[in-house]
Amino acid sequence: MQDSQDILRVRVLLCFLKDHACTVTSIARTLGEEKYTISRMLISMEKAGLIDRKEKRGPKLTESGKQKAAYYEERIAVIINHLLYEGLDTENARKDAFNWALYTSEEAMNTIRATEERYRVKYELRDRKNFSGAMFCRKLRNGSYRFPFLIYREHVQQGSNLSMANEGFEHPCTLYVENGAGMIQLRAVPLTARSAADGTFMRGKVKSVKYFESGSYVEAEASGNLISFPASVLKFVNVGDGVGQILHGSVCLKMECTAGTLHMPESRAIFTILI
Repeated sequence: MQDSQDILRVRVLLCFLKDHACTVTSIARTLGEEKYTISRMLISMEKAGLIDRKEKRGPKLTESGKQKAAYYEERIAVIINHLLYEGLDTENARKDAFNWALYTSEEAMNTIRATEERYRVKYELRDRKNFSGAMFCRKLRNGSYRFPFLIYREHVQQGSNLSMANEGFEHPCTLYVENGAGMIQLRAVPLTARSAADGTFMRGKVKSVKYFESGSYVEAEASGNLISFPASVLKFVNVGDGVGQILHGSVCLKMECTAGTLHMPESRAIFTILI
């Protein structure tokens, strides 16, 4: 079957990363395969430019082979960790990781990598009940991360404390991290609500946001529909443990809408990110 040959090729590549003195016999012994199967695979890999077999007793990876081996090694490690965290047993995680590594798109792999980063950081912060957004970002590798969020009113109205502003942004939000510093980015979308002046339905969009920092409100960056503020202003609380652990980060915001303060007065709410 082609699938088994593809997986065997990856397994052989990884053998060269672990042992630079690979031979047909040693690879066959390591992988539990027949020597003639490994011999044919090495010939195929040589034709593909992955193996240099000028020294018959000491084949080695070409530069292309090294890059391909490192590519699959990283993918497999990330996938195994992901599957183990999700509760799969070690044997099946290792077996399934080869199929995932071969056929998973780069977009899906980036999603898995981001998820693994969250798992890793949550584990490292497991003993801290409270910490800052700055500390959280220092733990993360450079990249973009998507997180669910809710925006709450300060006080309950009509049995709910979910703010109207919660519908004024695209969900989830994005956290961009570079060199230990992070920015939360929100994308404003149109929302409809009753006018505070005459009760008619008004349509508008959040045009400005201020975030609370060091005792005062600071204007967030705005560029078109995108509104950004530093993740360092978030105050985190660690809730639960193990698989049920949640990092709950929040900051107070003030928001203005394009409909004008007469119809939609400046509102104060609590932005809450859930990790």
